[in-house]
Amino acid sequence: MRRATLAAVLVCLTGCAEDKLYDVAGTVTHGGAPLPAGVVWFDPDPNHPAQPPQGFAYVKDGKFDTADRGRGVKPGAYLVRVEGFDGKPGNELPLGKPLFTDFEEKRDFAAAPGKIELALAVPKAEKPRTEKQQPKADKSAKPAGK
Repeated sequence: MRRATLAAVLVCLTGCAEDKLYDVAGTVTHGGAPLPAGVVWFDPDPNHPAQPPQGFAYVKDGKFDTADRGRGVKPGAYLVRVEGFDGKPGNELPLGKPLFTDFEEKRDFAAAPGKIELALAVPKAEKPRTEKQQPKADKSAKPAGK
């Protein structure tokens, strides 16, 4: 009976160790300055053998930590995505106006005794053109075939 109980405990401990999520903490800069607000997403590689859940962390003043209202990662390959905001909350914009949403890079995370440290540098993107900045069509040009 004792051996069966001991075996069950060992199986549970082995399984529980595999389910451990590791916290990721670090910094995010945008154009060299700390990102005011945002979200860092950790999307597991579709071929990840453990099929872990998506991790995430909130960015405040250029710093993030999955231990603070987020979710960590399991060791393996991930696509790290960052959504950046200006940090000035408004109606229906709790993190402020979007600065960018398309930054992503692949990272491979290994098990660590403490938190996994990560520094992300998002280049300042060119501002999208407004309607006033669009080049005007040349009205003197005649349509082809007329």
